[in-house]
Amino acid sequence: MITIDAMMVCLDLSDIDEKLVAFARSICERLEVHKVYFVHNIKVYELSDDFKDQFGDLDLASEVEENIQDIVTEQFGNVSDHEVFVSEEPNTEMILTDLVKRYKVKLTILGKKMSDKSTGALGTKLLRVLPCSVLVFPETARFNIQKVLVPIDFSDASVHALRLSKNLTDQLKLELEIMHVYRLPRQFFPLISEEKAIRKAEEVVKGKFAGLQKRHQEIAAVPYTLVRAANKSIAERITLHLEKGRHDLLVLGLKGNNPLPSLSLGSVPTEMYNTDIDVPLWLVYSEDVIKVK
Repeated sequence: MITIDAMMVCLDLSDIDEKLVAFARSICERLEVHKVYFVHNIKVYELSDDFKDQFGDLDLASEVEENIQDIVTEQFGNVSDHEVFVSEEPNTEMILTDLVKRYKVKLTILGKKMSDKSTGALGTKLLRVLPCSVLVFPETARFNIQKVLVPIDFSDASVHALRLSKNLTDQLKLELEIMHVYRLPRQFFPLISEEKAIRKAEEVVKGKFAGLQKRHQEIAAVPYTLVRAANKSIAERITLHLEKGRHDLLVLGLKGNNPLPSLSLGSVPTEMYNTDIDVPLWLVYSEDVIKVK
């Protein structure tokens, strides 16, 4: 069974906050979550002089905390033990990273607006510095999750993401599909035909899947799909497959043994984060992030 000791929900005082809090509730109703922290950081230096002149004596942190508490009361209730935390620090990434370490947060929920509304710069920074698993919830995503897609590249990180996904789908009785995107070594064309190269590449990948299924027999019955990258990036192929298969959750593994978190994100998770998809994106950081009993 998957259990989450501590979960952090990052709020920005925009319209997406209510969706994030409601999504956090749906997670707590389906998984064992011991504590939830709803957090917001006020960048005081970004406040205009007019605001300071008008509301100079206002306890802004208390006002923001009350506003968030109202949303939590309405959208979250008492489904799990929770706390609202509002800070006033110049560096949002630093304070959130400190909270993750201080409260041993295992999963952080981030909201994501579409690219025409936001650059997503802060989210990208947080993905690179937060030492925990991250669940990105796009503003157009749905709460009802039935089909899960987990792309793998046979690395330890992606295999862990696969095993966690299998536990998740077994626990919640969801559908799971594995996906692998492969490329052909174009430097050998036209020495061998493209058809022969595709056949050989798929034989190699199927052999890897057979070895993986032998080592982890719990995933032996999970269907997998092989997709050739061709003239598209791996992230583009994943996006197309998400749309085609009508999946509701995408799970990707992150390297969890790198001492520098900024080097552990990887190009595919970065590109997927920057793509306008309408399903939650779960970036699984490392084996010690989420307990699987």
